[in-house]
Amino acid sequence: MSAAAPPIAVGVFPQAEHSRLERLLAALEEAFPVHFEGRRDGGLRDLDGVLEVGGRAQGEAAAAAGIPALSLLLEEPAEPGAAADNVLGLDSRLDSRLRGAVLPDAHLGSALDSGVALDSPNRAIVLASCRDRPTWIRAGTHQTALLAPAELGAEEALRERLRDGRGAALLPLVHFLRELTAPIRWQPPAARASLLFDDPNLHWPSYGFVKLGALARHAREHGYHAALATVPLDGWFGHPAAVRAMRESQGALSLAVHGNDHFGGELGQLETEAEALALAAQARRRVEAFGRRTGVLVEPVMVPPHEECSRAVPGSLRRCGFEAVTMTRPFPWLAPPPRSWLTRPEGVGPLVGWRPVDVAAGLPVLLRHPFVGRSLPELVLRSFLDQPLILYGHQADLRGGLGVLADAVADVNRIGATRWCSLGEIAASSYETRREGSRLRVRPLTGKARVEIPAGVEQLTVEPAEESLGLAAEQLTVDGQRQPLGESLSVIPGAVVELKLHANDELDVASVPAPRRQPLALPRRVLSEGRDRILPLLARAR
Repeated sequence: MSAAAPPIAVGVFPQAEHSRLERLLAALEEAFPVHFEGRRDGGLRDLDGVLEVGGRAQGEAAAAAGIPALSLLLEEPAEPGAAADNVLGLDSRLDSRLRGAVLPDAHLGSALDSGVALDSPNRAIVLASCRDRPTWIRAGTHQTALLAPAELGAEEALRERLRDGRGAALLPLVHFLRELTAPIRWQPPAARASLLFDDPNLHWPSYGFVKLGALARHAREHGYHAALATVPLDGWFGHPAAVRAMRESQGALSLAVHGNDHFGGELGQLETEAEALALAAQARRRVEAFGRRTGVLVEPVMVPPHEECSRAVPGSLRRCGFEAVTMTRPFPWLAPPPRSWLTRPEGVGPLVGWRPVDVAAGLPVLLRHPFVGRSLPELVLRSFLDQPLILYGHQADLRGGLGVLADAVADVNRIGATRWCSLGEIAASSYETRREGSRLRVRPLTGKARVEIPAGVEQLTVEPAEESLGLAAEQLTVDGQRQPLGESLSVIPGAVVELKLHANDELDVASVPAPRRQPLALPRRVLSEGRDRILPLLARAR
């Protein structure tokens, strides 16, 4: 395994700001290969970059010495003010996903209401503005932004400072660190997206307002992918026309796993590991049997019904071969409203909701977001953070037709070029890379990855993810063959290599006892499905 490059040295001016922003800077050091050092005025020696808080003089001196610098003038107000839109510019040096974005920030509004302003020197490029006043500018290698982020709270996640409604203070700093660390930073996964519907099964060529053939044609026409989260209990039957529609969708449609019986928020009711293992194993057995009978694969990605998931579930899903779970909150058992969706367990650091994937008990968590009532600023920020854009809804959301999907797809595509694919493909393409001549170093962020070998690459090295991510990786197989982590192997350009990280506690699902039978599960599911299927008839009758 090659030695890691030394972190980028960033001087913090004045020196006292280094101590005052201790938690914030520590979180940024965890997010980027940087090391912050408090420096006295004029102390520019051996620095790769400069962060100045409360003025411009040190930033200007650093830029004159050829050192990239960011000056942040005013600490963001503690209290929000009137609504204000921070409008990002179109300059080519801005991350392409941010160009033209409108990111609301009431804390910025509070600052502008107090009368402060950012003067823009001649020939400075305006990177962001609010109310026709610049909030972030660049003059050569010196950037200046109006607001500086306040210190991070003891239990606050870094992502709380970069979200819909707040971000004008942290965004320039994050963008600056990305530019500064680009030569040594691991390259993130490519942009990916998927639409997701909870509940549909293949008992008929339609399910409520979801008509499989029409959805597949619309997906191909508009260039998106739609995943259907199907209930394993429903896998006893697949209508031939529905199965044919899935096969003929040309990859535009796929299936994922939606609970087991869909008995309410069943995954949130499992208190013990034994209960969780029993449900997870039965769900896998059911969908695998459905796949054998119909030839339609159900990808081992779990979509918890009603967004409920207990602490015992993620680890049990992983042990039973699930590759990921998709939810709106990384740790939902800790974060019922009104608590923050970023609430995290003890021992999990401040980067919850920040990386391309989160990990709960060794299982990758792919965050999802509703396509009805979606937040465009949130989608922009997720894309900027290299997270997949998974937009979910239900069959009733198509009551007015498929136009709502075309609009959602257009919003995603406006952010940047995106590969639309299934949830399983999103999980399998969640890995980071670093190219070193003819060698490609790969760091999987999920337990299973499919890596396409670029032209000119002859050697592949698979390395463990950051320890703080919490992925279990006792063994590695490459195309089914055991391979020590960190050792080099020969590869062929253009080939697709399948990597799998194995944990010592993986289970054979056939050996796990079935869960306690729920006598009301089937009648309840029949009633739910009947309700969904009758809705289009009622709509036509009205």
